[in-house]
Amino acid sequence: MPVKSPAAPLSYALIGCGRISVKHIKAVLKKNSGLTLSAIVDSNPAAPANLLLAAGFSDKKAKKLLDRVHVYTDFEEMLRTEHPQVVAITVPSGLHYRIAKAALLSGAHILLEKPMTMCASEARELYEISESTGRKIAMGHIYRYLPFVATLQKEIADGVFGTISHGSVAVRWGHDQEYYDQAAWRGTWKSDGGALMNQSVHALDLLCWLMNGEAVSATAMLARRFRDMEAEDVACGTLELSNHALCQIEGTTATSPFDHEASFFINGSKGNLRVGLRKGKPFFDIRDAAGHKRNFYYLRKELHEKGFGSLLTLLNPHAGIYKDLVLAIHENRSPIADAKSGYTSVEMVLGMYLSAREGRQIALPLAADFSSEDMKGFFDGSRNTAH
Repeated sequence: MPVKSPAAPLSYALIGCGRISVKHIKAVLKKNSGLTLSAIVDSNPAAPANLLLAAGFSDKKAKKLLDRVHVYTDFEEMLRTEHPQVVAITVPSGLHYRIAKAALLSGAHILLEKPMTMCASEARELYEISESTGRKIAMGHIYRYLPFVATLQKEIADGVFGTISHGSVAVRWGHDQEYYDQAAWRGTWKSDGGALMNQSVHALDLLCWLMNGEAVSATAMLARRFRDMEAEDVACGTLELSNHALCQIEGTTATSPFDHEASFFINGSKGNLRVGLRKGKPFFDIRDAAGHKRNFYYLRKELHEKGFGSLLTLLNPHAGIYKDLVLAIHENRSPIADAKSGYTSVEMVLGMYLSAREGRQIALPLAADFSSEDMKGFFDGSRNTAH
């Protein structure tokens, strides 16, 4: 049988050279990524060179690469000129909608960093454009791409863990004041949001995906305790899912920036699991109904089905997102973290914001449009604020 020829690499453009773009550029420039870097866009003309240096390239290699890559300061000019097949958008969250819409309508598939947008109607519009045009949106929901996650999601959906009663997620992703002071848009309701929208949105996405349900109601309380910012640095909330399971959420940036943690717990009638990351190191504890550990079973299953390379996604989960997006384009299927996941995760966060503002349970999907910018003034006065 003849060997099928590999598909030609897809042309790729990166819009935005902020901190997260280092992970993107490393993933794309890996051998056999299925992508060819053709353009980089940033309002600062020096940013592309600085990005390559931050990614570990020498001055000589960075210059050689930039000699063949087109650099732009205007994303619309780049889209008109280059017509890239894949576009990554790594700009501040408040700019996601405008750039993503333009990229989709230009004919590009996109990788969009989380959150999808800051507004419910805008997130839904991007989802609908993706559906109507057939252009793929892969969301930067990195937790879906970590080892064991896809296997656990399928087994929970298949009933291996029985009926799910509840789950919880804690995102203790501390940032010091310097993090918020480095750019005027950080921690603002318009462009960034707080601990829920920025740091916790993809953890909420994972929890609901694992629990095989969609959020139908939201409640939350917000506080601004330690950081001088416009939005919250502490949030606690709950979600009710369509399968009647309950989710509990803690999201904060008020903890130590040297002890980042994202931990998940899910309880079922036939077992439970604890998985997560702390200081960059993974942990997992999977047990059956009798309390017996099943860790080795899942490790062996992961290695047998996906190989050792699956474990390497811990080094840079964005490599997994790009690999999946390229295959999704060639196979004409949805990415693992698709446009719908981007839209529904934004609605969950906005539902919790609205609950905190109005002091009541909020039904999902939202009955009326709402954006994080509608939270302006929430902490005016003395509400849950201590500096």
